[in-house]
Amino acid sequence: MKNFFLMCIFIVGINCSADIIGIPKITDGDTIVINDIRIRFTGSDAPESYFFGKTQTCLDEDGKVWECGKAATKKLEQLINNQTVRCTDEGQDRFGRTLGICFVGDMDLQAEMVKSGMAVAYLRYSTRYEQEQNFAKKTKVGMWRGEFQEPETWRRENRD
Repeated sequence: MKNFFLMCIFIVGINCSADIIGIPKITDGDTIVINDIRIRFTGSDAPESYFFGKTQTCLDEDGKVWECGKAATKKLEQLINNQTVRCTDEGQDRFGRTLGICFVGDMDLQAEMVKSGMAVAYLRYSTRYEQEQNFAKKTKVGMWRGEFQEPETWRRENRD
């Protein structure tokens, strides 16, 4: 019987990774901490609210500077609204952060951030949020209402 059970596990497979669940501390627009686990949203990239002492800025439709990094953090705070968040564990990035897809109820937080224009789809790694990004571009919301530098490029140029 034991061998039959082990064979079933081998054939069907079991997902051994457990979801990470709790009320998060919001670090920025694409990173949260739950139960001392730093979780970096996978598939999306938000402008930086605090990176080596700097905040990423964008230009609005009139060419005026606005702090899109801080606005992205605020948007994520509004979406979470002190509710319980559930994140999948998708492994770790090169910085040791847990990569995850995070939800409040059935709401995919990354999808909402990208759809609102407060994050971009991280197309270099995934096309998961490409449709949401196309929507944000088309409707000119968030960063798409003006000009901005891709967060990844901004980070590269603003490292100390």
